[in-house]
Amino acid sequence: MTQAIIQEEMEKREAAARGKSEKQKPVTHVTEPLEENVNRLAVEGLEARSITEAISILSSGTAASRPNKRRDLAWKKVDFVQPDAAWKDHLVVDQEMSGKTPLEFVRLFFDQGVVNHIHDQTKIYALQKDAKEFGVSSAEVECFLGILAFTGIVKMPSYRSYWSNKTPYPVIADAMSRDRFEHIKKYLHFNDNLTQKPRGDPGHDKIHKVRPLIEMIRDNFMKIPPEEHQAVDEQIVLTKQRIFLKPYDPKKPHKWGYNFISRAGESGFVYHFEMYTGKGSVDVSDLGVGANFVLRLARGILKHKNYKLFFDNWFSSLDLAQTLSDQGILTLATVRANRLKGCALESDSKLKARGRGSYDWRVETQSNSIVVKWYDNKPVHLISTYAAIDPEDTCRRWDGKRKEYADVKRPYCVKEYNRFMGGVDLADMLLELYRIEFRSRSKWYLRIFFFLFDLSVVNGWLLYRRCLAAGQKPLNLLQFKTDAARALLPGVSLATPKRGRPLSDADTNSQKKRNYTCRPPDSTRLDGQGHFPAWIESKQRCRVCVQAHSKVKCVKCEVSLCFTPNRNCFLTYHTM
Repeated sequence: MTQAIIQEEMEKREAAARGKSEKQKPVTHVTEPLEENVNRLAVEGLEARSITEAISILSSGTAASRPNKRRDLAWKKVDFVQPDAAWKDHLVVDQEMSGKTPLEFVRLFFDQGVVNHIHDQTKIYALQKDAKEFGVSSAEVECFLGILAFTGIVKMPSYRSYWSNKTPYPVIADAMSRDRFEHIKKYLHFNDNLTQKPRGDPGHDKIHKVRPLIEMIRDNFMKIPPEEHQAVDEQIVLTKQRIFLKPYDPKKPHKWGYNFISRAGESGFVYHFEMYTGKGSVDVSDLGVGANFVLRLARGILKHKNYKLFFDNWFSSLDLAQTLSDQGILTLATVRANRLKGCALESDSKLKARGRGSYDWRVETQSNSIVVKWYDNKPVHLISTYAAIDPEDTCRRWDGKRKEYADVKRPYCVKEYNRFMGGVDLADMLLELYRIEFRSRSKWYLRIFFFLFDLSVVNGWLLYRRCLAAGQKPLNLLQFKTDAARALLPGVSLATPKRGRPLSDADTNSQKKRNYTCRPPDSTRLDGQGHFPAWIESKQRCRVCVQAHSKVKCVKCEVSLCFTPNRNCFLTYHTM
């Protein structure tokens, strides 16, 4: 094969193209030297068996931008050849980690590097915003995180309610003042705005504001040894902010929110995730938007160790199953019927006539993939490279006509899919229990920050349970998150108070805490009954004129008020 031969073949094709319709697209010249072309094909994993095939491949673009060439599929109703599906890896459990505190488990993911990054970017943003330095420390950032964690545990209508005189929450109010909390929240930032490329320019990142935070936390998640069975599914971060990143799906329980595609284990531990920002550049074989997500998320899985990966019909296709099978990753997924070209399964009407629990199957013999169509209330298609029909069992289903439960036949692949597909859904359930629910109208990225922190806490709890020593009583998620949040707040004792009378020297070094006097409701303050002045030993700040102090208080309202010839705050308080 020489360059002259290729050039001659190209000229013949051009001559033939000129004789056809003008609408037909002419063949592109191959201008690269032959050696470079052959090397490019080798890098892309392609092989040319002839001059014609080489020109066809080179003139059609790179492998990443070109969809796979569809080959003839051989669908047959034969027995599925069961591959070796034994897991060739093991789950590493570090018993030394069983002695770690809840905060130490959380810091495995939301580590000091993440805190320092938030601290630095917050100071940079404050300097850009107000042209003056914002004095905030890493300890204050951790205290801010602890307050956020407590707001997910103790729900209130608004974050100001935690500092309100009517509904104070001392754990938060003692740790940081409300004004300081709002000040940190105002300048909280995660990436330098000056490094963001304008919209429309090459390399523009839609999630530039949170990109470093996502990558740092995701890298920490991927350090944990994965489980054998893992699922890929979407997670919705709830929001109704007006932003282009928020898709709307009326068929979902949560119709508005940011869309994350995550890979989680059977326990609910999220090992890898990506934020969906629309159709972008393709850095893997282009099998479609959903399939490309699966291929990227599967990069953290060891190849040829027989890990099992589960996903639904938005991601799946026969080409995806074959691609993962070539990497030694076994798959089981639901699949849409229009993605099974040439697979002639029994019709819905025939399966319905055979009764509930009936099924049909076909095997693609070239790739040894099986497709099963199972009829329950409606037909469902599943595709797998390791799970087939046997061993068949039964499951209980409600019969609406007979008003009773009935046993329905179920292929093995259906049972396997129902058992291991719910990892991401389990993570969502755990996140919803004590989710941070702060609202921010202007800063859309704060919702993503809250989600990442909550996810770090949930993953920390799941890892804590995995590393638990034998016979050790585990903490539930509420206790785990409470202990981690208390450890982040300064001046909050972690010791559990003991029963019985305290020792005589127990109070010698105890820190005095501020006593909160709740303001009485207006109905009590203005009822005109039982409001009498009383004398107290020490002066306290007047509730009306806060600049003065008084030794007079109302016996009913329990508040100090000025009661002098020149100032009668006692009367003002009970009448206005």
